[in-house]
Amino acid sequence: MNAAIEVDRLLSEHGAVLIRHAKHQVYRLPNNQKFTRSRTPGDHRAPLNELSDLRRALGIQRQAQPTQGETTMPMPQRGTAPVKAPSPAPETHQQSLKERLQTAITVEEQNQERVLAEAQAVERRVNMLKALLPFADDPSMEVSLRGVLPAPEPPPAPKPSAPPPPDAITERVQVTRQLVFAATQTFPETFTVNDVMDLMTGGNDIEKKERLRVRQSIAQAIVTLHERGEIVKEEEHYGRRQTIWRKALLNGNGAGVGTRA
Repeated sequence: MNAAIEVDRLLSEHGAVLIRHAKHQVYRLPNNQKFTRSRTPGDHRAPLNELSDLRRALGIQRQAQPTQGETTMPMPQRGTAPVKAPSPAPETHQQSLKERLQTAITVEEQNQERVLAEAQAVERRVNMLKALLPFADDPSMEVSLRGVLPAPEPPPAPKPSAPPPPDAITERVQVTRQLVFAATQTFPETFTVNDVMDLMTGGNDIEKKERLRVRQSIAQAIVTLHERGEIVKEEEHYGRRQTIWRKALLNGNGAGVGTRA
């Protein structure tokens, strides 16, 4: 039996969902457990180990197969009690030191990917804030810019009954075409509406109705920017796949949209 083919069969048969496929393939099983599979196995034993791990995660016990030369159990004769076959002993797998190290490497690589993704999100937000800095002196942009900035720590109230300061920042997210345009310019490659929304909200959890309003406003602003030639549609959406955009390349005179090389 080919262990890699058996792993593919079990994943397909039980409806496993691939949720990440960077350096390793991570699947979510129907029982909400995760199964990690290396895209480039280190040695010939890796598929067998992965098959054992997948069976344990799915709760499948490996059935013992008769070996070559093993005699079949004789049929009971009349008047004699049927002979009960002994139940196979549960399979136990003792991981070697190398396998334990490989498992630890897989876990740490997943942590590394998560930290790198968080660092990239912070870097994009820093670039967006730098792009907004030239608008800080414009009084008409003050309200919109305050909606993008994180709320500062409120000063200590002199009295418990003191009202909040009149310029307290509201939790409602401000969305304007200028803010959306500034956000799109921070992406070095392609992006989607959800990428822009995560950047402008800072990845914070907001109320579902407000989140829907923000996403619709961003999507409408992106369509307007596309009609003005300030961003370019890279790939049309289909099914559940979102439309992919990229920022437009301006020519040397700073006016008009250039073409890609």
